[in-house]
Amino acid sequence: MFTLILTATSIFSASAQEETKPAHGTHVTADEKAASSEGFRLPEAEFAASPSFRAGSLIQPLWKELGFEGHYFGGNENNVGYAGGSWTFRGEHWKIAPGFGVNFGDNGFRRMPALAVRWGYEQGWFVTEGLLVQGLLHTRFFPEGTEPEPGRPPTEEVVPSIADGNHMSGRWKRFTVGGTWEHMQFREGKEWKGGLRAAYKVIPSLSFTFFAMGPGAEVRGGILFQPKEQK
Repeated sequence: MFTLILTATSIFSASAQEETKPAHGTHVTADEKAASSEGFRLPEAEFAASPSFRAGSLIQPLWKELGFEGHYFGGNENNVGYAGGSWTFRGEHWKIAPGFGVNFGDNGFRRMPALAVRWGYEQGWFVTEGLLVQGLLHTRFFPEGTEPEPGRPPTEEVVPSIADGNHMSGRWKRFTVGGTWEHMQFREGKEWKGGLRAAYKVIPSLSFTFFAMGPGAEVRGGILFQPKEQK
């Protein structure tokens, strides 16, 4: 009788353990959730253009906070690009992404190593973002409308530096409006511009952008794809 009771108790205990033990594949730990979130993430992309200027950016997350960046700036005669890697540091309302890569271009632009930094801050209705690409060597400087001649030394050199997409804005529902500024220092010259930037969010990740820049009456239109960040 005692043996029978002990056997029944053992069977009941084992059965209870099996019932309380989660089935394989149904329990997801915190580490597994984190691993699943490390899958493919959509890139952030922006393009804006006017009859005299074009600018584009692509930021592709790769692993954790490591990402690939590509930036392009082009005018009527000259095109300059940057490609490299970056690491994003984040706070509650801010982020900053320093990076290292290569600057390249056409019409006598010298290929060189370059540094880049992106930043952003958003709290409530206020939002600001920006980009700086800084070359580390000198390149030949030829004014717009001239071409490099073989064997002829340049009369001037410049360390290329490009600040683009910088703005401080206020956000209200689907609209974001504020001031914008940029600085171009490469083959065509050294130039500051400022003006108005406006964006209208069509869907959560997609916005249309508008720029009115000066000096001069330059109007740009563009598109911004900015998926929600995974935190």
